[in-house]
Amino acid sequence: MVNNDSSSSNISLALWVGGARPRTLPLGLAPVLIGAAASWRWGALGGMRPCPASAGRMVEKWDGASADTLTHCAFSWPWFAVAVVLCIVVAVGLQIAVNYLNDYADGVRGTDVGRDGEVTGPRRLVASGANPRQVLLAAGIAAMIACAAGLAVIGITGRWWMIALGAVCLLAAWGYTNGRHPYGYRGLGELAAFIFFGLVPALGTQYVLSGSITVTGAAGSVICGLLSVGVMMVNNLRDLNDDAAHGKRTLMVRVGEETGKCWHARVMRWAEVLTVIFAMPVPVYVALLGWLVAVPAQVDAERACVEYGVDCGGGMWGVAGWAGLAAVICIACCIVLTSRAIAAVRRDQWRQALPLCSMTALVVACAFVLNAWQASFI
Repeated sequence: MVNNDSSSSNISLALWVGGARPRTLPLGLAPVLIGAAASWRWGALGGMRPCPASAGRMVEKWDGASADTLTHCAFSWPWFAVAVVLCIVVAVGLQIAVNYLNDYADGVRGTDVGRDGEVTGPRRLVASGANPRQVLLAAGIAAMIACAAGLAVIGITGRWWMIALGAVCLLAAWGYTNGRHPYGYRGLGELAAFIFFGLVPALGTQYVLSGSITVTGAAGSVICGLLSVGVMMVNNLRDLNDDAAHGKRTLMVRVGEETGKCWHARVMRWAEVLTVIFAMPVPVYVALLGWLVAVPAQVDAERACVEYGVDCGGGMWGVAGWAGLAAVICIACCIVLTSRAIAAVRRDQWRQALPLCSMTALVVACAFVLNAWQASFI
């Protein structure tokens, strides 16, 4: 029998950091950035107006011109930035807590026995000799930090009912692999990833910041959820044989390797298509449409400018143009990363597939942020 107290002292700091699964942390960061970008874009398009500077928080008030119209106002940019950072701490803190709880539960149940970090993923803390109580304590610390940040952002914005949503997230984090009937062992991990790493953080962030949910925010939350499902599928495909041997009936164990790889490819492609549709700046669509239907007119206009010596402009791009171009580049990178991730899964290259899927989420978030930035200059 291994003495956990003595062996845990030999666990390196690098292994503890690895237990937080830093390569998957973009999955917690991306939905918050998308929610903030959706709020920013909503404000840039006139959905919000500045709040009184004295309050420093999100408030709602009745429009004096119409007694039945509720308008929203956005607090100052410094408070907006503080709220976004706090939302990031909440999302990433809960993700780290889930990762430590998963390590703790699988280690105690013996599911992680024999996983050496080469073919079967990163080294596990408990399976490597760490004291399970210390791993559980690390999860608790991460969860408490997330809760503190959540209470702070709720205090700033006044959305007190969000405490109930936070409690649900904590219960979901615990129930994934802990308790008598962990849902992660029953093939529901992908569904939970879609909800709690896609819909909840993205839409929750947008609602906290703007008091509303838009089509852009909803689409971004679905994209993040699909990419989180993709990462979950990679993990479960990698561990398929070990999970089956230990009675962990994940979705990939239930459907089999070949079907699982097919589903993974579809999920990633859906996320890719939705990104192209909703993260692409509107002026790009307008320009493409105008180019397709008015090429002859444009040629005539340019010819007239040359003949009459008129400066028709268009030679220099403004901030909106460059932001739109950067968003298009991010979308192109998303397509490349998605294709590479799918190919890596087909070749069983798990150590490459996992960071590719995770990085795709961050690139998608950058595209949404640049889209919002571009809209603010139109």
